[in-house]
Amino acid sequence: MRIKEEYREETVINKSRFIACVRTCRTEEEARAYIEQIRKEYPDASHVCTAYVCGENNMIQRSSDNKEPSGTAGVPMLESIKKSGLSDVTACVVRYFGGIKLGTGGLVRAYGGAVADALSHCAKTIEVPADEWQITYPYDLSGTIETWLRRYTELISQSYSDMVTCMIRTERKDIPETIRNLSKGKVEPEFIQTVMIEKDA
Repeated sequence: MRIKEEYREETVINKSRFIACVRTCRTEEEARAYIEQIRKEYPDASHVCTAYVCGENNMIQRSSDNKEPSGTAGVPMLESIKKSGLSDVTACVVRYFGGIKLGTGGLVRAYGGAVADALSHCAKTIEVPADEWQITYPYDLSGTIETWLRRYTELISQSYSDMVTCMIRTERKDIPETIRNLSKGKVEPEFIQTVMIEKDA
């Protein structure tokens, strides 16, 4: 499961503002670029602490306290990411100091909590397998077959020559049987490949 789109959430704790920014970054280069973007966006922030996990099985894991006391920001942020069950996450927490010190435990709770809340509230997607099929049929079956394909599958492409050829993508497993039934046995779909697609979680 991944974050669908960048999400931001702000909390105020003892007059300090904490702005959690989270998004999907599939590589370390993407993660670093996003962190740089956030730091440029908030140049006057007291701190911009960061954490990210990415790569196969979330193998790459990094965090930064950005001058907060060691272990009070980056590590709790990283722990919140790992507990979320999400893959390829980069989190930045922007802090504007409000004049009241939070102490070590307070900082851990503030940074870890900001990321945990953002990750629980953001929209998410999951990857699911879908099959791609090529279906070639005569023009006299266009009304029947094409209407069904448009309604129940994702039409990727369509071409016309002496016959109509459609490429579709779908999670349905009944394509061969359905097309045979619709065409009274005249059309046999050709399986192309299985791909992974993202759907709203």
